[in-house]
Amino acid sequence: MSNKNFIPTAEAANYLGLTKGYLHKLMMRKVIPYYKPGGKNCFFDVADLDAYLMKVRIPSQEELDSQAQAYIINKRVAR
Repeated sequence: MSNKNFIPTAEAANYLGLTKGYLHKLMMRKVIPYYKPGGKNCFFDVADLDAYLMKVRIPSQEELDSQAQAYIINKRVAR
């Protein structure tokens, strides 16, 4: 694949800060989409890798506190 937005497995693992072995586990679990033209080498779209990174975001304590307060207020209003 010659598109600049596609990178091979080793580069994708480095981009995500993972080992190749762990990236392979994510691939087998269908957590991260990938392309396999010709049935041999795997390639990743950088946009898909960015989407994965955005999806696994852990909220800050301040965000969790805000969500908890909103939940409590909504429960009281619903009564």
